[in-house]
Amino acid sequence: MKLGFAFLGAGVLSLGLATPAGATEVGRGRDFGIGFALGSPTSIVGKYFVSSSNAWDFGLGFWSTGWGGCRRRNDGPDVCDGYDGFDYLTLNLDYLWEEPIVAGGTAKLDWHIGAGGRIWAGDGWFAAAARMPIGLDLTFRRPSFLEVFLELAPALYIVPGLDLDIEAFLGVRFYF
Repeated sequence: MKLGFAFLGAGVLSLGLATPAGATEVGRGRDFGIGFALGSPTSIVGKYFVSSSNAWDFGLGFWSTGWGGCRRRNDGPDVCDGYDGFDYLTLNLDYLWEEPIVAGGTAKLDWHIGAGGRIWAGDGWFAAAARMPIGLDLTFRRPSFLEVFLELAPALYIVPGLDLDIEAFLGVRFYF
């Protein structure tokens, strides 16, 4: 009987001291990541985990009309010139909910959905949109600081007028 209680106590103690198995440190010890995303728009992106399944996602994007392109203006007609550079700056902030799909020995695949917004500004033009990003996040055991993600984000523009857009991104973040 005493031996049974000893085994039970040892089992409970070992469960209490055990560390959870995970394929990655992203969101579990490494909470802040920064990287870049290619897409619409190309952006410098960041992510901060507030819990193991919730995070703030943010980005600073750059958009250009390109060589000889036309730019929309709120205060007048479109401007068409030979300017080649970044015409618009954009900021987005989203709150994400993440859930695992596959957690293997070498990698972990999560999916996320979120809610947030985006603003665009530049060259006399301003726009604001509500966003709902949905995507996949792939993290690795080695290197444990890397996340590769794919995201689609329907955006409902409210300013300057109602419009719908679908943003698409492929990116990478490095976690600290």
